[in-house]
Amino acid sequence: MHRLLGLSVAFGLAACMNGGAAGQPAAGLRIDEGPGLGAPRATHQLIATEQGQLLAIGGCVRAGCEAGPASATVDIIDAATLAPVRRGQLLAQRIQPSAVLLRDGRVLILGGWVDGRVTATTEIFDPETGRSVPGPELAAPRNAPTVVGLADGRILIAGGYDGTDVRADAEIFDRATGRLYPTGSLGTARSGATGTLLADGRVLLAGGGRPDREPRRALASAELFDPVSGNFGAAGALAVPRYKHGAVRLANGDVLIVGGSDARDYDGKLRSVERFDVAAGRFVPAGELADARFKIADGLLLLPGGRVLVAAGDVAPEIFDVASGKGTRLAYDLGGQWNYMTLTRANADTALLAGGYREGRIEPTNRSWIIHLSGGAS
Repeated sequence: MHRLLGLSVAFGLAACMNGGAAGQPAAGLRIDEGPGLGAPRATHQLIATEQGQLLAIGGCVRAGCEAGPASATVDIIDAATLAPVRRGQLLAQRIQPSAVLLRDGRVLILGGWVDGRVTATTEIFDPETGRSVPGPELAAPRNAPTVVGLADGRILIAGGYDGTDVRADAEIFDRATGRLYPTGSLGTARSGATGTLLADGRVLLAGGGRPDREPRRALASAELFDPVSGNFGAAGALAVPRYKHGAVRLANGDVLIVGGSDARDYDGKLRSVERFDVAAGRFVPAGELADARFKIADGLLLLPGGRVLVAAGDVAPEIFDVASGKGTRLAYDLGGQWNYMTLTRANADTALLAGGYREGRIEPTNRSWIIHLSGGAS
């Protein structure tokens, strides 16, 4: 199998009920079993469009997290019913692609593993036609680069693993021209760093390292990208080196850094949570999860009221309360300890949690779960 890296509640918590397909794990939060995806998927992407669709893109589809024909497909999901309604076609079978929504409703899909190698190819998928067209070639093959949509519509693509080692170079996709061009380089080469757009338009890149090959290396360092100058600058250091973690921007503009693992990988899963204080320009301790979790980058959801749903990386989701610095495990059994799940909002009241592979067995699933953020029934 490929060595993979995971490239992200105002509702009060009450006594938890027993889990189950229609359990009520916390007051104001309900989880139901959802429709099956069109194929088993893990290390895929899940993108919400403004046209009322969710797109489950590529990923590994076979045991061992290997590719198959469905790795070159997109499940086009109706945001109202959360059921796949049709299937789109990619140009390549991509494991662990990066993807970001463009302002015209299309999706830029780039890098990842194709034919057993890290690729420099990109493609642009149109949900209206269900087809992709070739995009510009990246400057280098990239798996798990940091990919962030900037405030002006451009897209930052930084670092990643090229099949041999991690990279420090970065480039920008210009949606106006459809071209890529180089920008400043990272101070430290890294793969799988989280990237978070700040309120002032800068991007915080935190952690990452070299999880893709031995000797593994996890980083505590962080950097800030300035889209005006095109340069990266140091942004302090995490208390704990980590990769395969998650990050989410809070309502006050700070960034929460959640879980992950150190260089021991499976044996180094983390419970610790840190917060990047934007005003002070430094990281501060923020508490602990109820369970150590990694491979969760696409499994977090910010909820109103200073709470974060952490859905991936264990047999049950949990809710982390920023004020108390504590995670509370929900009494809902997902039926496995799933890694590389994806979680995104379908609308203001509903989110979809989809796919992943069960730790130990490395078998992708087509299961999904509907999260009712207001506690309503399906």
